[in-house]
Amino acid sequence: MRKAAFMLALAMLPALRAQERTWTDPPKLMVGIVVDQMRLDFIYRYWDNFGDDGFRRLVRDGSFQRDARYNYVPTQTAPGHASIYTGTTPSRHGIVANYPYDRAARRTRYIALDTTVAPVGTTSRSAQRSPVQLLATTLADELELRTDGRARTVGVALKDRSSIMPLGRMGDEAYWFVGGSEGRFVTSSWYRKELPAWLQVFNAKHLAAAYLDQTWQLALPLARYHTPLPDLNPYEEDWREGLPATLPLDLRTVSGDGKNLDAVKLTPWGNTLTTDLAIAAIDGDSLGLDHVPDLLSVSYGSTDEVQHSLGQRALEVEDTYIRLDGEIARLLKHLDERVGEGQYTVFLTADHGGGDVPAYLRDKKGSAGYTYMATLLEGLMEQGLGTVIDTIRNEQVYLRKDAPAGSGEAVAKALNADPAIAFAASADQLLQCTSGSVLARDMANGLMRQRCGDVLFALRPGFFRGIPGWREQGADHATAWNYDTQVPVIFFGKGVVKGEVLRRTSITDIAPTVCAILGMAMPNAADGAIVPEVVEHP
Repeated sequence: MRKAAFMLALAMLPALRAQERTWTDPPKLMVGIVVDQMRLDFIYRYWDNFGDDGFRRLVRDGSFQRDARYNYVPTQTAPGHASIYTGTTPSRHGIVANYPYDRAARRTRYIALDTTVAPVGTTSRSAQRSPVQLLATTLADELELRTDGRARTVGVALKDRSSIMPLGRMGDEAYWFVGGSEGRFVTSSWYRKELPAWLQVFNAKHLAAAYLDQTWQLALPLARYHTPLPDLNPYEEDWREGLPATLPLDLRTVSGDGKNLDAVKLTPWGNTLTTDLAIAAIDGDSLGLDHVPDLLSVSYGSTDEVQHSLGQRALEVEDTYIRLDGEIARLLKHLDERVGEGQYTVFLTADHGGGDVPAYLRDKKGSAGYTYMATLLEGLMEQGLGTVIDTIRNEQVYLRKDAPAGSGEAVAKALNADPAIAFAASADQLLQCTSGSVLARDMANGLMRQRCGDVLFALRPGFFRGIPGWREQGADHATAWNYDTQVPVIFFGKGVVKGEVLRRTSITDIAPTVCAILGMAMPNAADGAIVPEVVEHP
């Protein structure tokens, strides 16, 4: 009888195991990869130049969301990283711009600046940074709470805001790059009193200087690149004054023979340096080596720097993405070897997209160009509204304290009559709006009344804000148009169903989907939704 019962129980084991929920055995490590200023169409455009083990592996063996969007403005780096990891928009998490306007001081203020913290690993005041302005929890915060503080949560990036925002206010460690003559990764006293031993060893290698002591050559034969422009063209900024943006490039000429190591950010080796640090953090912090899930946030920033200077169609931009493909493959290989294939989960996305150089589109007879804020202000002054306006920043009009009631609506009405404006509305109108255009919705989602302007507006698609003295070269982002809002979202690894998701999803859906895989509470202000096609479930 006992033998029969034992055999019956043995036969039932597969069925019992099949009933186990995937979240009861979560991945050992969740890795979030954010590529700064990556448009969705780069996956399609560069596909045949990617190797098998980077982007292609993620798409082939993962879940690819092909219509994921940002649903707010401005589409910038700090709001982007915050929205990915909080699962909500600036209207709720509070990171409304990289440099929001401070009404009291009447100047912009960097969103990650915190003069109450001390630099760690450097004496530079550029390390006085923290997430103090972030008002909602992130994936890192919730994982710390879920595991009673046993999880290790680490963020690495070239930009401080890109490593800080994902970690929230409770994350363990955030590290970012300080250039100049230092060329090292640092942190602030918000996180720890001194750099960990593994990072001190890493910094002692002086990798940034080593990477800048070489020549940037194309990774592939020129004929394989998808650029409609010659290497030397009028739409690109110079590497520096008198040094045109062409390849091959002696990187020592850009860094001033190593005197300015910030130059590594403007090369593919800024991304290489980021992978180096991510691997060092995995090993140094023993991420993914026990049964308690850990979180690693990795943000690749050189793609953004190169595109800002050279535009979307530059030869150097594609070369940077081809080399980034190799960096992602290197990171995945290390995760396979260190954590174990099938034991970790990755999501990859971008903090925003980016627009083509308007001058290039204009020369191709496209509807594109530059709108100068001074010109907009002059038009408002001609209509007698100049006395109520303080300034225009981030496509927002700030009114003076003594502006009479109704001034916001009057300014919005005047802007809507301007042919350069696609849509304008007062903040009060947007907050009261329950329906309307997609632009109105996106503006409302990016609006926190205490931290934003009194009137919000959108330029026509294809147009950038003009800057006095600008040569109309290079690219930008921040709008609600498709080139800025449509980005790749790919999930890969443990707990993920292979396939494609073709319906519209939101960037705010990433955090809830991660929470479903890990089996933990959503960030407290998250209003995105789990994408069920991604998650293994009965």
